[in-house]
Amino acid sequence: MEEQDDRESRVKLVENLLKIVNDEARNSLQGVLRDVPGIFNLFKDTYGFNTSYVDLSEGGLLILESVCSQSKSTGNEALAPLMRFIGLDPGVQSTYPFTVSLGLICMPSQEGLSYQGEGPSVEEGALYFVSGFSEAGGVGDVKLYCARRVIVKPGSLASEVKVSGDELVNEAAKACRGFRESHSELVKSFNEYFGLEPAEVVEIDEGSVGVDLPLSLNLMEPIKALATRLKSAISEEKPTLMLLGIQCTGGVSEDYVLNASEDGVLVVGRRLSDGCLRYFMVK
Repeated sequence: MEEQDDRESRVKLVENLLKIVNDEARNSLQGVLRDVPGIFNLFKDTYGFNTSYVDLSEGGLLILESVCSQSKSTGNEALAPLMRFIGLDPGVQSTYPFTVSLGLICMPSQEGLSYQGEGPSVEEGALYFVSGFSEAGGVGDVKLYCARRVIVKPGSLASEVKVSGDELVNEAAKACRGFRESHSELVKSFNEYFGLEPAEVVEIDEGSVGVDLPLSLNLMEPIKALATRLKSAISEEKPTLMLLGIQCTGGVSEDYVLNASEDGVLVVGRRLSDGCLRYFMVK
């Protein structure tokens, strides 16, 4: 009887935590959407799909981002054309992990960010390109200007890659669109369960994939406060990462998950009917 009571308490706690975090995340995003819808429209027009990831940097920059990534070669060829475009072989293991970040950096001035112009640069092993600015509406009388930012980070990259910045943006956007479409059912499930668009689609291994949405520590204070209280039970460190996600690895045995690891990671989750895990993670 006591074991049954413990299980019911665990189920109720997990369900309540997932609902609270999900509701707060949607409310926070809807507030940003109401204030600056133009930046989300520009992201969709630029890259061909939506993202729910938005963050506010310490310098006052609004950042939108979406990521597609393969940890290793999985047989999915969606990112292969981009790999070849920058001179890499999709069949070579040193190409992986291969990660593409598509973003917008937005501010009320065109003077606060330098950009490379014609071609991308190589920074810390990644191909990095920031374009010129586009106007994206504003807040009241203050106009917002957004620059495109594309980062392509393979396992190994030549010191010089001769491609144009605009071509890199187009090829990276096309590759990530195809990659997301190859996992369209999982992306759709994320949208249906959370009412949000995932920002990251990651292939961990063949048949193992996750979609997730990092939650802004700067824009989502109620969730940050909850995450801080939850993490205080296992660590004195403040949260550095909050995620809503769905992960399909085939290894979920429990219907409800409430786990804390030794390195201070807390996972609250519920197994879905297809064996995937819908979760909230605090690191």
